[in-house]
Amino acid sequence: MPVVVSGVKQLQKAMKNVDPELNKEMRMEIKTAMLPIRNTARGYLPSNGQMLSGWTKQYGSDILNYRPFPKYDQSVAQKGIVYREGQNKKNNSGFRAIFYIANTSAAGAIYETAGRKNPQGQPWGGKKLRGSHAFSNSNNPNAGKQFINSLGGDLVGIEKQRGRALYRAWAEDQGRVYPLVVKAIERVATRFNRETELIAAFKKAA
Repeated sequence: MPVVVSGVKQLQKAMKNVDPELNKEMRMEIKTAMLPIRNTARGYLPSNGQMLSGWTKQYGSDILNYRPFPKYDQSVAQKGIVYREGQNKKNNSGFRAIFYIANTSAAGAIYETAGRKNPQGQPWGGKKLRGSHAFSNSNNPNAGKQFINSLGGDLVGIEKQRGRALYRAWAEDQGRVYPLVVKAIERVATRFNRETELIAAFKKAA
């Protein structure tokens, strides 16, 4: 659910050289617009008592059969939903995000997306799967389905951009944040252009 504005990176680079305060102003306006989504997403993460008791305990690591399954802790998961600035990795379309909110904790990401690909849980092959998550190694063939059903909350959003916390918050925002971000960029860009034009005119007159 990105909003694409061309030239932001170049604008920021130019502002740092001419008027760094304008760059700070733009960054603060964008952050102010986006933080409510972060805060809303954090509020959708369940308490420890709402999760399966086994998920709030730390599993050991057995490198022959599975990688350790991350323990769920609400406070850690909430802190893991963060607002960040700076370019992240390119997506499949070749774009990088400059201002974004991410779900960075392992357990938070599992809660966010579990069941997106397989609504009935991890396909069961009748044997332990090397490298699979802990609940996939259960003797219960319905473990994956039961785990997903225990999470509560529907996957909200569109196609791959669906989730129970961050994506839900984005979807419920209904795009209201986008014009706020664009307006902040455009307002600062206009002021920057006006100032640089005045500087150029002053230098020419001198």
